[in-house]
Amino acid sequence: MASGSHRAEEATRRIGTLRRVASSVRLRAALSLGVFVLPLGMGTMAFWTDSVTVTGASFTGGTLDLSVTGGDPYASTTLAMATAVPGATSAEVLTVQNVGDVPLKYSLTGGVAGGDAAAMAPHLTLTIRAGGTKSGTTCINGSVIFNAPLTTTTTTSLFTSGPSPRGPVAATVGTDALCFQVTFSAGAPTGLQGLTTTAVITFLATSDLT
Repeated sequence: MASGSHRAEEATRRIGTLRRVASSVRLRAALSLGVFVLPLGMGTMAFWTDSVTVTGASFTGGTLDLSVTGGDPYASTTLAMATAVPGATSAEVLTVQNVGDVPLKYSLTGGVAGGDAAAMAPHLTLTIRAGGTKSGTTCINGSVIFNAPLTTTTTTSLFTSGPSPRGPVAATVGTDALCFQVTFSAGAPTGLQGLTTTAVITFLATSDLT
């Protein structure tokens, strides 16, 4: 009987050991999966959280605004010739002004238009000096960036030397002075007497500074 009782106790101890081992294995497996169940009646675990809201990031479009010698549009005052004769010249400084709040670059196109444009154009040479100044009816100083007869294509680029478009011109206070001189050909034929053509000059600004 003693031997039988001993075997029963030994079996009971083995079963208990196996249960403890199995329980330990299940616990480790649960922990490795991030799962932990509290005993009944103890409630659940609470986690603290916090958040931050970012404000104040508003977006407003800039203003691209170009004027020429304070005007938009601008009416030339001294570039016209009312009674041109062969060899006559006229001149005017046109100052590009950036009155917007973003920097800009600009291009320049021009030509002549009107019923007599085709006859007059070959005899009207336009010279533009960047940074030039006016002396009487001619332009001096600065650097020549265009010097050629006008054409009847008013979209012709008037920048043949130097960068095109020009700039950048700084926002709000930036300026770029160009002196324009027109020369009526010294060899202009008599048949041009009384004919009239009108210059069309366009400054085009862009915010693309590349």
